[in-house]
Amino acid sequence: MKKILFLLLAFLLTACFEVPEIPQQPPTPAPPTATPRLIQATPTLPPPPTPTEEATQSPEAIGLRTIAPEFVQIAMFDEQNGWAQDEESLYRTNDGGQTWQAILPPRADNDTYLNAAFLDGQTAYLVSADYQNPPGLFAYTRDGGQTWVQANVPFTFARLVVVNDLTLYVFEDLGAAAGSQGIAIYQSLDGGQNWAKTFAHVPGETQGASLPFGGQKSLPAFLDAALGYIGGARPVENEIYFFRTADAGRTWQPQNLPVPSDIRDYMALTDSPITFKDDVEQLIVPVHFSLFESDPLMVFFTSPDRGQTWRASSPLPYANTYQFIDPQTGWAWADGTLYATADGGQTWQTLPENLPDGAHITQINFINPQTGWLLVFGQDFKNDLYATTDGGQTWEKLTP
Repeated sequence: MKKILFLLLAFLLTACFEVPEIPQQPPTPAPPTATPRLIQATPTLPPPPTPTEEATQSPEAIGLRTIAPEFVQIAMFDEQNGWAQDEESLYRTNDGGQTWQAILPPRADNDTYLNAAFLDGQTAYLVSADYQNPPGLFAYTRDGGQTWVQANVPFTFARLVVVNDLTLYVFEDLGAAAGSQGIAIYQSLDGGQNWAKTFAHVPGETQGASLPFGGQKSLPAFLDAALGYIGGARPVENEIYFFRTADAGRTWQPQNLPVPSDIRDYMALTDSPITFKDDVEQLIVPVHFSLFESDPLMVFFTSPDRGQTWRASSPLPYANTYQFIDPQTGWAWADGTLYATADGGQTWQTLPENLPDGAHITQINFINPQTGWLLVFGQDFKNDLYATTDGGQTWEKLTP
C-alpha cells in the first residue's frame, strides 16, 4: 500500500519559512521602476556590422559535452532552432541541438537567480535577481539574444508566464509556512514595459483572500489577458486544489473536476495547467493522485471550451514529466516508461525502452508527432540530450 509521502513531505519542509511582508496596494498599474534600456548582449552573439555599430567576433559553438550537464530546460521550435537554459545563462542552437552558442543575458553570474521563458526561436524573456542586492531585473530579446531591453521591476524571485508577445504574467513566491504559501501575481499588457500587481497575499491575513493562503501553489496558466487557472495542493482528503480567475488574478473561484469513479480515498496535487498558443480554447490540467490503498496515478483533465466542461483521461502511473503539443498529442514519462497518446490521453501507447538502464527523463520536448528531444539524467549524474525523428521509436544521443 503506497502512502502519500510526497505531499506530506512537501508541507512539512515548508514549515520553516515565513512569509515576508509586502505592502498592500490596489491592483492598479504601476509605472515602470526604471526606464527600459536597449543594451547590447556581451560578450556573445553580437549583431552583424551596421553603419553605427562596430563589428565584433561571434562566439564559437560550444560542444554539448561542456554545457549539457547544466541544462535545466530546453525549448525547441523547429527541427533546427531552439533555446536552452542552465543555472546561469541561456543557449541557442541552429543545428538541432548538435552544438550550442552561449547567450549571456543581463546580470547573469553565479550569484544571480534566473528564470527564462521562450515565445519562439528569436524571442526570450527573463527575470533575474541578485541574491545579495534586489530589486529584480526583467529583460527580453527579439533577435535571438543579440540585444536585450531591460528594466528594474518590483518582483525578484519570480517565474514568467508568457501568453503572447504583449501579455505576460509573473508569479512571485512570497514564502511558505506550515503547508501554506503566499504569492503575488503581476501582469503586463505591453510586452513587459509596465507591470501591475493584480494579486498578493497580505502578511498575517490567512483568511479572506479569494485564493486561499493555505496550500502550496503551482505556476498559474493564462489563456488571455483575463482568464487563468492555478493549481496546487493542501493536506485535505478527496480535494483537488484548482481555482479560476476571469480578471487577471484579482479574484479566484474554486473549480470542480470530474474525478473518475474508481479513484477514491486520495490526496491530490494539481500541476500547472497546459495551454496552447495556437488554440486558446483548449486547456489540459494534470493531476497527481496519491491513493491510500493503491499505487499513485496521474490523470489529465482536458477542456475544449476554456474550462467550461472537462473530460478525464485514462489514468497513468505517477508521471514525473510530460508534454502535450496539442490537445490530442502528448507524451509522459511514468514509472520508468515513456508513453504516447494521440487522443488526448484516452489511450496510451508504450514506446520502446531504448534508453540506458537507470536513465531518468527530466524533460520531454517534441515539436511535432515525429520530432522531439529528451533531457535524460543518467547514472553518471549528468544530463544527456537525445533526439528522435520517428516519434520516439528510436533515440539518438547527441551528447558525447
